[in-house]
Amino acid sequence: MKERRTEIKVIMNGKKENAKLSLISTAKRECFLRISITDIYQGEFSGLDFFACFAKLRKELKDVIFLCKGAKINVYPSGMARDMALGMAAYEHTLGKEATREDLVGTFDFEDKDVAVSPDEQRKCFHQWVESVRKTR
Repeated sequence: MKERRTEIKVIMNGKKENAKLSLISTAKRECFLRISITDIYQGEFSGLDFFACFAKLRKELKDVIFLCKGAKINVYPSGMARDMALGMAAYEHTLGKEATREDLVGTFDFEDKDVAVSPDEQRKCFHQWVESVRKTR
């Protein structure tokens, strides 16, 4: 079992709070995200990778704004990023432009622009990006 800890900022009830994350992966490639937001909320989410765990968290806490790249509308991991980095890295996509290494960002790196979106909106944006890249080929 491997555990990493990090902190991100969130906006909850109109107030900026610190959220402590424990990111746990097992030898069987199971991923668990534990979160503690001050004394307000604690939870645990499991998934195939940490991006999937984070999406489940965001679906449960719909009214919380997560100030990190993984919550940004145009950030989504490739299959390789999900497999090799367990969803800890993702691409920041630009419509009509293929993603490059320079577009790779950390899922939990700070971001405060275009982050108040649902995981479903994010996935929809990803599919729009895929179509936009296909049209340029």
